[in-house]
Amino acid sequence: MWQVIGQDRAISLLRRALETEFLAHAYLFVGPNHVGKMTLALNLAQALNCEAVERPCGECAACQKIASANHADIQVIGLTQNGSSAEAKLISIDQIRQVQHSASLPPFEGRYRVFIIEEAGLLSTEAANCLLKTLEEPVGRVIFILLTANDGLLPATVVSRCQRLELRQISVAEVESALNTGWGVD
Repeated sequence: MWQVIGQDRAISLLRRALETEFLAHAYLFVGPNHVGKMTLALNLAQALNCEAVERPCGECAACQKIASANHADIQVIGLTQNGSSAEAKLISIDQIRQVQHSASLPPFEGRYRVFIIEEAGLLSTEAANCLLKTLEEPVGRVIFILLTANDGLLPATVVSRCQRLELRQISVAEVESALNTGWGVD
């Protein structure tokens, strides 16, 4: 049960990757704010760890844990809320080092470890370079999903290591249609 509206192309590509088990080790979701990048990333994490035949089901234990941010193998990385210094406005190298350590471990309760980097354009230069090393040497059963409104803020080397999916702004008519049909998106 994909919960994103207006992103049929991206959902189709991800479904095909899941069906063929030809998954990229890193995805880059690019699009304006509020188009569903995080929702799509969480849906992909659910699909990768879902216990049902039709993935993501949204109802199994794994899907429920991911939806409630309680799954041991799914980690969202973003800005730290510590202080007001300049460093607090960037994703730090220490955060990426923690990700590297976690990525070296096998999945704890699911099939895949998934790391979602929110606002990836805010990676510090050091953090982006550290992440690049991890992306260049992918580990099995680990998927990275980078979210950004502007991939030009990321080093080209990081972008080149990711499967890029562009999410587009959806129209008011598409939103109205989804609301009028009871949100039956799938």
